[in-house]
Order: sequence, then structure tokens, then C-alpha cells
Amino acid sequence: MKHSWLRYGLGIAIFAFIVGGPFAYSRYRQAKYRNFRVVEEGRLYRSGQMSLSALQRTIEEYNIRTVISLRYAERDGDLPPDWQEEEFCTARGIRFVRIRPREWHDLGQGFVPADQPVAEFLKVMDDRTTYPALIHCFAGMHRTGSFCSIYRMEYQRWSNADAMAELKALGYKNLDKEEDVQSYLENYVPRWRRSQR
Repeated sequence: MKHSWLRYGLGIAIFAFIVGGPFAYSRYRQAKYRNFRVVEEGRLYRSGQMSLSALQRTIEEYNIRTVISLRYAERDGDLPPDWQEEEFCTARGIRFVRIRPREWHDLGQGFVPADQPVAEFLKVMDDRTTYPALIHCFAGMHRTGSFCSIYRMEYQRWSNADAMAELKALGYKNLDKEEDVQSYLENYVPRWRRSQR
């Protein structure tokens, strides 16, 4: 009787370890690495805002030379929410680029404000010394996903539909309700296609 309870308890402990171990590791990794993914090996990686220790490991493991942040201060003069990351990168000789996303539709001024940060992003990505680069926002799904869609269309010649399908698959669940972003990406014409016209 005593042995059967021991075996039963041991069985439960083993089951909990087998099932709970990977779950606990997944939660830990998500908390530290925040949606880290490879966009193109050796060129571009994406994530949400990582802890500084996770960022350091990522920089070392993937030889990151440039960190592109899509986070910004809400008011002029305030520190951006990831200011410690900027100091961390600067102190280690890692190029840090801050790009502030703008509205994805014309506000009645005859231009789309998002064209400016997209142009900044393309200028950074056109520079071969940028690579490998890591791009992130807070969660690593919406702003980061949109810029990675543009990367797919510009540098990997993905179709708009394929780039947007990946965007949704990687967490941008409400894209259909955000008509400004959806329209911008649906109608985005990469430079290589413009040159063929």
C-alpha cells in the first residue's frame, strides 16, 4: 500500500515536470525575450521590449550590430520608455536608432505621415553596416510587425498579401479593424516594383 502511494506520487511528479517544465520555460522565455523571431537570418530579427539581460544575450548570440526601437516618449522632453536600453547599447558600441511611427493615413495635408518613418527605416536597412539588426516596439507585434512587412516586400520581394498574412499570424489580430494600417500595407509599392513601371 505504501509503495503504491509512492509510485502514484512519483508518477504525478514526473507528469508535472514533463508538462509543466516546457510551459514554465515558455512563460519565462516570453517574459524575457518578448516575441523574439528571426525575420531573415543574419540580417533582421524582431521582438518586443526585452529585459536588458535578454537583450545582452541576444546581441551576443546573434551578433547584433544595430538595435532599431519603435518606442518613443509621449511628450517632448520626457525620456522614452526604453532609455536604459539606448544607454546600454551606446555603452557597448551597438548602433541604436529610434524611429517614431506616425499615422498611416493622410490627415488632410496631402501626404501620409507614415512615409517619413518608413523612409528612415529603409535608409537604415539599405546600409550594409547595419546588419545584423534587431527591431522592436513594446510587444513586438503591431508596430514591429508592420515594419517587418515592409521589409519583406522591399528586400525579399514578398507580395503584399503574404507579408500581411504573416503580420496577422504573428499577433496583429485586429489588423482588419485598423483600416489605416491595412490600407497602407495593401497599397504599399516597394521601390523595386516602382522602378519597373
